[in-house]
Amino acid sequence: MRGKVAGQRGTDNVSVIANRHFHLRHPASVTNCPGADSALIHRMLLAPRYLPRLAATVGLFTRYGLRDLASRQGFQAIAPDEFELPEDEATEIASRARAFRKRLVELGPAYIKLGQVLSTRPDLLPEPYIVELERLQDDVGAIPLADIETVIEEQLGARIGKLFSSFESKPIGTASLGQVHGAQLRDGRAVVVKVQRPGIRDALAEDMEFFREFAKFLTAHTQAGERIDMLGVVHQLERALADELDYRIEARNAMSFRRSLAGFPHLLIPRIIEGYTAERVLTSERINGVKIGAVPPVARTEHDFTTLADEFAKAYLKQITIDGHFHADPHPGNVFIVLPGRENPSTPGELAAADRRTEQRPASTVLSKIEQAAQREAESPPAGDDQVRLALIDFGMTAHLSNSLREGVVRLLLDLADNRGDAAAETLILLGQPTETFDRSSYVREVAALVSRNYDRAIGEIRAGTLIYEMLNISYQSGLRLPAELTLLAKALFNLDAVSKALDPTYAPFEAVREFGDKIAAARAKRELSPGRLYQVITQTSDLMNSLPRRIDTITARLAANEFAVRLDTPQLPLLMEGLQKVANRIFTGLVLCGLCIASAMLLNVHPVLGTTGFVIAGALGLWMVITILISDRRTPRR
Repeated sequence: MRGKVAGQRGTDNVSVIANRHFHLRHPASVTNCPGADSALIHRMLLAPRYLPRLAATVGLFTRYGLRDLASRQGFQAIAPDEFELPEDEATEIASRARAFRKRLVELGPAYIKLGQVLSTRPDLLPEPYIVELERLQDDVGAIPLADIETVIEEQLGARIGKLFSSFESKPIGTASLGQVHGAQLRDGRAVVVKVQRPGIRDALAEDMEFFREFAKFLTAHTQAGERIDMLGVVHQLERALADELDYRIEARNAMSFRRSLAGFPHLLIPRIIEGYTAERVLTSERINGVKIGAVPPVARTEHDFTTLADEFAKAYLKQITIDGHFHADPHPGNVFIVLPGRENPSTPGELAAADRRTEQRPASTVLSKIEQAAQREAESPPAGDDQVRLALIDFGMTAHLSNSLREGVVRLLLDLADNRGDAAAETLILLGQPTETFDRSSYVREVAALVSRNYDRAIGEIRAGTLIYEMLNISYQSGLRLPAELTLLAKALFNLDAVSKALDPTYAPFEAVREFGDKIAAARAKRELSPGRLYQVITQTSDLMNSLPRRIDTITARLAANEFAVRLDTPQLPLLMEGLQKVANRIFTGLVLCGLCIASAMLLNVHPVLGTTGFVIAGALGLWMVITILISDRRTPRR
């Protein structure tokens, strides 16, 4: 029941959901906010209803050992001294990071989600805080059973006694956005029911409105705002919450992964019970397993956990490199060991093997169509196979990679697996946006040295997630802004390392990358040679050949008539001319003031009154000029 940071796109219109829940503007209008009226931002941020949130948020940047970071990033000017903790209360950085995490939980659901977003941003917080936020849990009180029943009956349109043969009153888990209960359907299937907290949307909407105004202020007035897309962080948080507030998105994610991973017979993703799922209620099959850290030692001697770790790693490589849609939070709490002999849901392969029907009934809903496709594409387990299985749950946090970004990620992983640090650095440069202070040669050297150091480690010590986190940190320090999806990828690989290590401490994920390289190449070739892609290439080539003679004739005709021209765009020239005009105006005003002062001094002996009047006028004009310069310079937006 951890909250999630979603990179979900494509399964639903994120902008529509976000607008409905949080009254968002279009992302483009949010991003272009730095030119907004600074005075208006100040008034909105200092509104009485925002003051408690402002004090709490500023305190997060100035307490818990982050005061030096706040000073470096330009937050110090808005941080009162009373937010500083005494030195003897926070001497250990680990305890400070722990206190930081606990404070986020105290501040409520929006701050918990903010912490989970920050856990994917090593460019914003030091590594100990990132590690601590990875363990961020929603430690909140339980919802009364009467409220749970009300939400279920409103969403599903029936009384809870008619929906379930039994419903556990004690929750399995509680979180800031919802609560999970165990239940049993009328047909005897064991299920888990996740129910959203009543009134949570209104509370989150107010917090998100404050976060937007605070991000605008930081963008306009802090050093961090110049280097980091603060509004992008808030937009990422809004998108995450919008996805989590609609359980139908998580249901579709779960079924999509159930189909995508159907070719891995030892991976189990519980099926969504579609008739018992709505916007605020999610029902899925119940997993009867144990967490990875609680596996009995005797089970490790009876079953091959190395094979399980290899299948798990390759499944994630398929999600990232072939599908471009991956589960971004495979932390140990979301992964269960399913031992043989226990009653559990079946995988698509097992269902397909047990189905004796000669003709399938056509599916009538989206999720049932996905399930039928999963069973058709599934790989059946070997006969008599009693291998231990791995179950994945909770798909609120997913990420999509665009085609270009996916190709870059594939190159990056293959470069890391083959110890090509220089090539990995060049790949990151192509994926990112260098700032004015970016030093390419120095950056390539640092990344290459980092990759070499990790490659020389023992097999069991190489951690792909940690390595990418370190590369992201070097990128930030060097002035290279990378896509937010890479932070989610690093988070996924970091948790993948943790799961693989728990299954087999000697397992090396980069070995799986090398072995999976052939499948990546085959999938890419299949995608490029698909009928749709070939038709697109043929169509584009035909259009080019049809228009080529006309274009060549137009070019040669203009050359013959001496009408061929080259246009040079200089986007910075208007700014330069504006600056030169301002300098010329100030020089001219200064010369006028100088002449007025000299004339007044010469008139003092002949006409004292007239000379004194001239000095007063010159002084007033000079004061007006100074004040005007100061005000105009402060109001000029940073470019």
